[in-house]
This record gives sequence, C-alpha cells and structure tokens, in this order.
Amino acid sequence: MSDRRTRDRGNLFEHAQKQRPSQPAFHGDCTIDGTTYEIRGWRREDQLAISLAPPRGDKNTFPLEVFRGFLDPAPVKAGRAGARGTKAASAAGPTPAWSGTIVSDEAAYVVRAFEKQGKSGLYFTLSYERIERPAPEPSDHDPSSRDDPHDEA
Repeated sequence: MSDRRTRDRGNLFEHAQKQRPSQPAFHGDCTIDGTTYEIRGWRREDQLAISLAPPRGDKNTFPLEVFRGFLDPAPVKAGRAGARGTKAASAAGPTPAWSGTIVSDEAAYVVRAFEKQGKSGLYFTLSYERIERPAPEPSDHDPSSRDDPHDEA
C-alpha cells in the first residue's frame, strides 16, 4: 500500500566531499509519484537552487535534469508568538526552513524543506505537493509570442 505521506518525500544532505565551487553544496534522493530521483542543490545568494534527475547508477556523469527550481528561506518568526509548548505552535505544525517550486515539462510541485539534526550533522527532509504547472513565459525566440502588425484590433 502506497501512503501519500511517505511517497512524495526525500532527504537532502550537505555534500561533505565538495572539492570545487561548481559542485553542488547538497545532495540526496527522493521519490515523487513512485519515481526515484537524485537531488543536487546549490546556494545562490539567498536561495537554494535544486535540480532533480534520474539516478545515475554506476555512471560517472549526471543525467539530464527533469525538475529544476529555487527554494526561498522561510520567514523569521516574530517574537514569542507560537512559542514552544503553546497550542498555536502545535496546531500550525512544523515550519519549513526553505520552500519553493520545482518545474518540469509535464508537472510542477511545491517543495518544503524541514531542517533536521542527525548523527552526522544537519540535513533536510523534503515534501512535495503537486500543483498546476505555470504557463510558460513568452520569449523573444518564440514566433507565436510576437505581436503581428497585420492583426487588426
């Protein structure tokens, strides 16, 4: 039986053996709609850029990305509102450290990253919720996005 709570989840760990600045700062894996992906993440100013691709197995190269997106840090909680032990804090549930959207050609998901502390250090658990895919933005290279001077208003 596939439980929705465990099906669309993943883990993201700090990359301990990072040797070059171009290498991802984070790596991990996840399962979305029954499909397994590898996750890579880079800190980009105040955002966390993530990409998901099929597992590479024994290959030494990364496959093409399927999903890509940015996560923004969660807003800082004000004062002691919802402090530990209050009913408001427990009713609201845990607050994600990062959240954002990832998009592919076929689907889009809201991603929430929750900070955890493990034996080997800090990591994130990720949850995915499918959303309607946003419409693509018109580009200068797309002839259908240009205004036709012969069209009458």
